Amino acid sequence: MKKTRIKKFYIIIAAVFAVIAVIYALSWMSTPFSDFYVQKIYPLYSSLPVFLSGLLPFSLGEIMIILLVASAAVGIPAMIVFAIAKRKNTALTKKIFGFIIRLLCVIFVYVFATETLGCFVMYHCTKFSDRYFEPVEHNEELLLDTLSAVSARIAELSGNFERDAEGYIVLSADPSDDCREAMKGLSAEYSQLKGYFPRPKKIMNSFFMSQEGIIGLYIPFAFEATYNRDIQPIAVPATVCHELAHLKGIIQEDEASFVAIMACLKYGTDELKYSACLDAFYYLYLNALELRGTDYEDRLWQSVAAVPAQAWDNDFGSYTVDYWEKNSHKEIIPTETVAAISEKLTDANLTLNGVSDGINAYNRVVELLMDYYGNGGII
Repeated sequence: MKKTRIKKFYIIIAAVFAVIAVIYALSWMSTPFSDFYVQKIYPLYSSLPVFLSGLLPFSLGEIMIILLVASAAVGIPAMIVFAIAKRKNTALTKKIFGFIIRLLCVIFVYVFATETLGCFVMYHCTKFSDRYFEPVEHNEELLLDTLSAVSARIAELSGNFERDAEGYIVLSADPSDDCREAMKGLSAEYSQLKGYFPRPKKIMNSFFMSQEGIIGLYIPFAFEATYNRDIQPIAVPATVCHELAHLKGIIQEDEASFVAIMACLKYGTDELKYSACLDAFYYLYLNALELRGTDYEDRLWQSVAAVPAQAWDNDFGSYTVDYWEKNSHKEIIPTETVAAISEKLTDANLTLNGVSDGINAYNRVVELLMDYYGNGGII
């Protein structure tokens, strides 16, 4: 009887893995399949677990990651010990060894299933710009015009906030509810956003995120949108809306950034609008710096001339100037090493999922912003 139960267990595990593998393969072969899945299947699949996970006041994903790391630290040596001890063929050793193997199978299939159904399939959908915008020519003129519009909004908004003694913006309240309302507002324009938005969660062990250069994190196996609690407050709204966009199946990084910027600009408070402008400016300005032309440098500086000195000094960048000084004692592995490894892994993950330009895909939000502005969108 016991052997029969174990056999059934492995048959079920193999069957679930096979079904998910077929879905993953189909997403690569058929864009219409991926579009249908995201529009019709994913909302049904994700609604209940997103709601249930959202009821927890802490990040379930963070707990799961900690347990996984701890289990690996203990489990790998234990596996080696039990593998050696198994030679003695004791009943207890065989039971424990068998339990560990079955547990690893469950963990592997669960992660593979949730990553595939909540993330990997979405990489093969129709591009956001193809669904919502008329094509425009991406040229230097449009780039600088878009940058000028964002710079003007930064100048308009930058003096509207309370600041601390060091000049950093202090938010009037936790922006989570405002972010959820902004995303709901944008759902009238982009139907994929319709439905429930949970409260985003702070990651308590955020320094490790900071070392990796991560300010927000979508965790498919916990159905959560989370963010780094150590970033400066004005960076939180755009980050939170970006992660909430991922929860709705908008998985491409440039598209999630664009959705976040639009939600904050169109339906947010001044704090959300300013956060969005800072995020948009970051990508547009860096992209503009890479271009060269006869009188390009003068035109570039004219495009950003409206940005106030205080914005340059305090508002750009996700961390306060002295963040790394204050937290250097937390380093176990040098930050440069962790950041380099994280960047390589992120690049590899995106490339393996069909994003040909890898980590540079984040910068494609510039094209979406130009498409939006070039089609008459108001920033």
